[in-house]
Amino acid sequence: MAIKSPRYQFEQSIIGSAPNQIGVYWLWEGDEVIFIGRATGNASIRSCLRDHHAGDHGTCTQAASHYGWDIDRFPVAREAELLDEFVSEHGRKPRCMRG
Repeated sequence: MAIKSPRYQFEQSIIGSAPNQIGVYWLWEGDEVIFIGRATGNASIRSCLRDHHAGDHGTCTQAASHYGWDIDRFPVAREAELLDEFVSEHGRKPRCMRG
């Protein structure tokens, strides 16, 4: 299943409404998916998004305009699936994941 979700503005006040659960999330800049990540262990989708917004993962993801998420009991597997689909479609990883 590809990335299909509502887009939420990547603003601190809206990130506060993101799930406080494990799962996967993705970041857009405009219409481009720039990052696909997972929240596991003690991290939540909300805490991961806050870290990106604060620049803890660099300026590339901090420049996101929107985000989406999916609560998933197996976020590692779901993240791998989404990345495989992205690479199959685009021939590369999302631009903020190329390092």
